[in-house]
Amino acid sequence: MGKIEKNLRDVLFPELMMRKTHLIALVAILSAVSNAIMFLSFPVTLLGITSKIHFIQIPILTAAFGIGPLAGLMVGIIGAISMVFSVIPLNPFIVLYNGLLGFFAGIMYLILRRMRIHKLLAQISAVSVAFLIQIPFIWTLNTLVIGIPGAVVQVILIKLLLENLVSTLINHPILYRINLVNAGRKKRLIKSK
Repeated sequence: MGKIEKNLRDVLFPELMMRKTHLIALVAILSAVSNAIMFLSFPVTLLGITSKIHFIQIPILTAAFGIGPLAGLMVGIIGAISMVFSVIPLNPFIVLYNGLLGFFAGIMYLILRRMRIHKLLAQISAVSVAFLIQIPFIWTLNTLVIGIPGAVVQVILIKLLLENLVSTLINHPILYRINLVNAGRKKRLIKSK
């Protein structure tokens, strides 16, 4: 692997520099928290359609912003398993939607932080871009494959945008205090002469 590829890998996927056991433990814990949070959802009615509000995005975004995009992808997929079975009709694509959220929010956050944009603004922008990437998948798979009416999918998208933004605002103070990547980085031995 060339120097350019290694530098690009280190910039875009910082979790690859972590100790593997630390990374696996963080992904497992955040995925478990995400699945547990799903059971704390509560019903709300938007535009005459009743849906559940949940914040499983908090651990997904913690992984995406605090560890990296691959961790966000893994937590998004594993952490949304309980949600698949909590909706009617059964929707196995939910793991894909949350995986996309974690991956693209993590990638965009890293790019925006390299541009020296304020952390909160970078997080909100990254989540907004990830949401825009999710929209065609959510619309197409929910309406054409699952058979959910378009009006219901519109309400789901509005609710999802609000959940993502609120989750980002809740997540920001958590990440301001904790640096998950540096805590798990491999210690480099310095040889003295």
